[in-house]
Amino acid sequence: MEDQGKKLVVLACSGASNTGAYSDLAARRLMAGGKGKMLCLARFAVDPKFAETSKRELETLGDDGELVILDGCPVNCAEEIMKKSGFMKYRHINTTDFGIIKGKTPVTEDKIGEIVKAVIH
Repeated sequence: MEDQGKKLVVLACSGASNTGAYSDLAARRLMAGGKGKMLCLARFAVDPKFAETSKRELETLGDDGELVILDGCPVNCAEEIMKKSGFMKYRHINTTDFGIIKGKTPVTEDKIGEIVKAVIH
């Protein structure tokens, strides 16, 4: 069941493969639909001050907020970047958990919708 009051902060892989496209497009759909706020994953890797500020902001949300990391493939770059930035409390979703095969599964609106549903439920 969807938690109407939960503020989602989404970080997504935007890798070169179809799997990265899926995670990025799902995050953008959530943001466009007002279901979440998307932050720049790459910035966490290069800007420790941004990471620390973001961490404090997420902590102020408490139980009203949730960090969701969308990864595109089993390498889990997004999750690894966030771990190295000191983030340990998050929900991790990988596009390959939806039967998407890296380099093979065409990007479709239906599959993007499936990922979006998993994030908001």
